[in-house]
Amino acid sequence: MVYISADGSLSKQAPPSNNPLKKINNAIHKNPLVSISLVAVVAIAASKLDLFSPLANGKIPAAKKQPNEHWSYIQKDLTFVRSHTEGLSKVSKSKTESTSKETKKILDEHHMEMRFIEKVDFGGIDGHVAEATDMLDVEEIRVTRCSTTRSAVTAYFCGADVATNQDVSLGNDGKLHNYGTKSFRQYLECRHEQGVENNGTFHRSVFRLGVGCKDNLAGYSHAFSIVGQPDGTYYWLQSYIGHYSLSTWMKKADLGKQSTLAGVLTFDELTNKLDTVNRLMRIESWTSQANADYLDLFNVDKDLLAASGNRGRKIKKWTEDHRLSSFVWDEACIYPVPTKDDHPTEGEEGEDLPGSNNDGCSQLLSPFSIKSLMKDAVGLGDGVGDELMEEILESLLLGDEEE
Repeated sequence: MVYISADGSLSKQAPPSNNPLKKINNAIHKNPLVSISLVAVVAIAASKLDLFSPLANGKIPAAKKQPNEHWSYIQKDLTFVRSHTEGLSKVSKSKTESTSKETKKILDEHHMEMRFIEKVDFGGIDGHVAEATDMLDVEEIRVTRCSTTRSAVTAYFCGADVATNQDVSLGNDGKLHNYGTKSFRQYLECRHEQGVENNGTFHRSVFRLGVGCKDNLAGYSHAFSIVGQPDGTYYWLQSYIGHYSLSTWMKKADLGKQSTLAGVLTFDELTNKLDTVNRLMRIESWTSQANADYLDLFNVDKDLLAASGNRGRKIKKWTEDHRLSSFVWDEACIYPVPTKDDHPTEGEEGEDLPGSNNDGCSQLLSPFSIKSLMKDAVGLGDGVGDELMEEILESLLLGDEEE
């Protein structure tokens, strides 16, 4: 067969098709990443519509699955983080309509300063926004920003309302953090003891956690999640900007762990991690031990990164301002489970939920501002700035840890 091309020439080969669908089909066959990207684009676009959003109408996605189904579902969902954070900014905006113009102006100026002067992007003031992607990088499609991953995990297990209840613009109306590894360890121990006494049925706690240093641009701060399972194990869920996604982390093997997975921990393995955090919070210099501890916790080798040129980014020489100096956490929720009639419930009958009067562990959580408590304790007035209060608070908490 002879084909006549647009310029009138003859050829035995068919001219390239102008059909866009056929072009897409050819591109998919040549590069499988195109197929993955198309699926991701469709999924992300659908999640922008309330009708298809997994968080629409107050839904809690985890409520439809049994506890033993979450790991596989999250790990295999290419757009898990993006689809579970896509609508959070809308929820957050509806909550902060009453926020003063002055407060909004300050927050906007801070965001602009970080993005255009300091050349960093933390995913918006609250970290809910995923990084941009060229749609051909699978890790970027999955999302590597740690704060966005933490937001997605919270939204999946607790719903959009809970995922946005610590947003900065909420001010004093936002949910408070708890401070220090000591308080977190005490709470974990209390819940663990409850589970042992409850015939091996443990709390389905969803924890939001973060570590930081005085120089928040040093590259050592991190945000992550820990999810308690009813069998007494814990999911340590995280990603790291520019390095790996949540899905990739969940595949990481660790033969030293009982589960053989780096992200599934026993109670003892989890408390060992807290010991490692404490060690990093006391270092006087960056050593091979500090690097090994950071790698064990957050799966990033800082020494290797520096040796390889840090991907073209400027490397800051380690100073005391780069040492981890803060550890914040809160129990976002107890995630729901489906019942026999397919209606999710927060707690089984007879289960002590945080905040209930008969729940001894909840008494370890302060119902008021720790900063207010600190001011009362040391006799400081309301005129004390947050930065100074934070320094005082951190110094006291670190002193607590050294006892």
